[in-house]
Amino acid sequence: MSHKKIISAEIANKTTASIICTNSDTQLDQPLWAINWFDLKRGWLYELYNRLAFQHVKGVGAYPIFKGQLEKVLLSNERLQRDMLLVVRYPKAQSLLDMLSVKLFQLKSLLRNAAVRHFQFGFMKQGNQPKEEPPSLKYMGKLKFMVHVCENEDHRQIDQLVAYANSNEVFPYFIGSKSAIMGLQQGKGRIRTIDFILSHVLIFSAFDDETLEAFVNSAPYQQLIQKSESSFSGIYRRKI
Repeated sequence: MSHKKIISAEIANKTTASIICTNSDTQLDQPLWAINWFDLKRGWLYELYNRLAFQHVKGVGAYPIFKGQLEKVLLSNERLQRDMLLVVRYPKAQSLLDMLSVKLFQLKSLLRNAAVRHFQFGFMKQGNQPKEEPPSLKYMGKLKFMVHVCENEDHRQIDQLVAYANSNEVFPYFIGSKSAIMGLQQGKGRIRTIDFILSHVLIFSAFDDETLEAFVNSAPYQQLIQKSESSFSGIYRRKI
């Protein structure tokens, strides 16, 4: 059975948004996870945008599964490092396009544009068991979270790392691999894609920072970063 590899919708006058598959097994009519990876210019303004935009996200059946802010760098990489990670699950690609076409959401998005910089946006599929919708938009647990991002990672090394984590009190929360990108087109011009250089986003949790730091220093993790073109990891304070 064939699947569409690109879907498009006119979201404003003479402006078309497209979601484009980046690998052959991506199915745009199935759930996908939007990765928002960025630095903050005005933190308070971004939080205001989140509150105002949530009704639109919820209205298309989507919900955030993780929002975290960098607290401590574990593996430095100035080019890949960002202050914030937001992961949002959409029921299908068309859901996001529907939201982008809403005029009120477009106006609210101006707040986001003024609040962030170095914005990376794209889509991933979740390799581990997907999480259910969080019961609250505020994380109340006590686990610590580590985010690892990379380019051109070997999935076999990731599988080995996940197996190692499961046996060492480190819990894989989100194991994501790149599945699609977004493009914008003005009139009949060419599609300009939004920057998204990440091949994988891995989120792990543990009971304390020390366990996560030991995990980064472990042989399986070191083997992973040696085989990667570029990697960054840090401890992120979870907000959602």
